[in-house]
Amino acid sequence: MATIEIDKREFTDLVGEDFSNQKLMDEASFLGVHWHKIDGNVCEVENYPNRPDCLSVEGIARAYRGFFDLERGREQYSLNEGDIEVFVDDSVEEVRPVLGGCVVRDLNLSEKVINGLIQLQEKLHHTMGRQRDKIAIGLHDLSSLEPPFTYKAVGGNEVEFQPLDYNKSMNLDQILEEHEKGQEYGWILEDEEAFPVIVDDKDQILSFPPIINNKLTEVDSDTTDLFVDVTGKDRQAVMSALNIVVTALAEREGRVESVTVDGERLPDLSPSSMELDPDYFRDVSGVDLEASEMVYRLEMMKYGAEKADGCIEVEVPCYRSDVMHQYDLIEDMLIAHRYRNVVPEVPELDQVGRQSDIQDTAQVVRDILTGSGATESMTYVHISEDDLTERMNLDKDDFVRLENPLSEDFGSLRNMVVPSLLDVLSQNRQHSYPQSFFEVGDSVELDDSSTGASNVKKVAFVKSGQSVDFTDARRTLQTLERDLGIDLEIKSSERPFFKNSRSADVYVEEQRIGFVGEFSDKVCDSWQLDNPVSGFEINLEKVQSALEK
Repeated sequence: MATIEIDKREFTDLVGEDFSNQKLMDEASFLGVHWHKIDGNVCEVENYPNRPDCLSVEGIARAYRGFFDLERGREQYSLNEGDIEVFVDDSVEEVRPVLGGCVVRDLNLSEKVINGLIQLQEKLHHTMGRQRDKIAIGLHDLSSLEPPFTYKAVGGNEVEFQPLDYNKSMNLDQILEEHEKGQEYGWILEDEEAFPVIVDDKDQILSFPPIINNKLTEVDSDTTDLFVDVTGKDRQAVMSALNIVVTALAEREGRVESVTVDGERLPDLSPSSMELDPDYFRDVSGVDLEASEMVYRLEMMKYGAEKADGCIEVEVPCYRSDVMHQYDLIEDMLIAHRYRNVVPEVPELDQVGRQSDIQDTAQVVRDILTGSGATESMTYVHISEDDLTERMNLDKDDFVRLENPLSEDFGSLRNMVVPSLLDVLSQNRQHSYPQSFFEVGDSVELDDSSTGASNVKKVAFVKSGQSVDFTDARRTLQTLERDLGIDLEIKSSERPFFKNSRSADVYVEEQRIGFVGEFSDKVCDSWQLDNPVSGFEINLEKVQSALEK
């Protein structure tokens, strides 16, 4: 959870009503904003990560105006036509390709408001920005700049400027080496030969994203017009962050003007559209509301909503990037309804829990393979991308890759279990041979479901030894086939990780459920395995389906 500090008087002014501390601490936490500490006018507020729009006093006040029914419906923000352009040079394509921008004029910025903006900026950096790697935000005093602006990549010693919190001019290499922010965030640009900068028509540097801004554009209490830039690697995240910052400034009665970025008018403050099925709400929540009551609660949560033919048409505000499914709408409606008004009911069931059929089958498989002399392994579903592409010769589009992994060793989700067992063999090279390992575990396969991928339970087996070949894996598979009482069919095939003519697919009732074969010399070498290796992998869920027929 992210903790922010706000001034209660500012909060009260923005909401339009003075709530007691007790009411804020007791009731408002249902909104996902927990008033952790209130000391006079200084309040510490903890915010759940699914509501980045509430990382500022402006965003919290906006949400509370609806939650306490002071106003309802979607906030209407005006976007005025601006004449400032930003050109994005091709040189940033491989470095930090996405830029969003906006101008906000006629602001009255007190020191407290500026501190709140900086706090919002930094909290967005650390949450949805993934420590500035995914997105970074710049706030600039527009009065000292000469549009149009250009976003481009330059060499580390090509340009220099005086960064914020420093008293001398420096080039980009020096900033990365000497400046506090360069040392803290330089890892983002670690392997780059050129670095991104934003410059104006006079070649004045505005920003060196995601590291530091130019002191020239520093915002203070005399600033009335702001240029906001958001740069990053992910377009959706960049535009979401831009909308959160811009709408917070609009809550301060700033005049929002569009900026044209490579011909595109930004920001896009229009709502996204969703449909809510009233019956789906009732089924999921257990709360029997009329459609008109559902509309009312959606409007309390600052959505636009109206009844339509068999559904409720919902307008999702531009700053609510967390709303992706009807579930999110239902959650917000229950927050407005107040969870305490949801009466818990014990399901009228008279059943005894037991292990699922597939778990029973999995245990039988474990007993069979253990009886055949194999050792059970339990490995991670997370795996290195190189283990699947470089070592197993798979295409990178065949499996799930994580966008921001904490470690490259866990940067992907395996779509097969066998690579994990080959790694187990690799780690046991010092022990005597032959060796055989198996695992009953999950893999993650891409599909057409709403999430784009599903967990699939599989059983995999490998054996390594001086005289091991295809027959060893085939023999163990036959043992499994016999003891489970199913009929498997083996058909010759080619797999990128098996030897030619020593590879086959496994079928049950004309449905392909896996593969069996002898691993190629290239695969064995990549795992530093000197002895031949054979193995198989089958989909246990499809085996279970065959057993139930």
